[in-house]
Amino acid sequence: MSCQPDPLAHAWNEAAMPCAVVDIQTELHFWEATYARQAFHRPGLAFRHYVPTLKFAYDIYLLSHRRPLQELLPALPARYEAALARGARLDWSLASVVIARVWERLNAPLEQDPPLFAPPAAAAVDERTLIAEAMRRRAGTLFTQ
Repeated sequence: MSCQPDPLAHAWNEAAMPCAVVDIQTELHFWEATYARQAFHRPGLAFRHYVPTLKFAYDIYLLSHRRPLQELLPALPARYEAALARGARLDWSLASVVIARVWERLNAPLEQDPPLFAPPAAAAVDERTLIAEAMRRRAGTLFTQ
């Protein structure tokens, strides 16, 4: 499959679809912030235990060229076992739920998951506060020079 869209095509089709790109670091930040609220979460299982399976899910998604997960499921347990070392794997029953959730996230309309880059509430600062702070610092430097 070509990664470049056909410039003469009116719309992308399977043969002319551009490659999908996933910012894995941003995605892992999302999962780290939300994994404890996910249906696949197991109390006592730290986030680091989910990371190899999450990465596997993204790899499979990108390599599948948008094939449905149900179509890939029969081959996935063997691929999962071959791709991850025993100590890095989750039980397949749990891993399959993680993989399905990644698929849901990647195929969902954008408004279904929280925005990836929403500023934390604590970071929101009133513009007047910023101006007052800048003026205070400036006033302090005028007298110390």
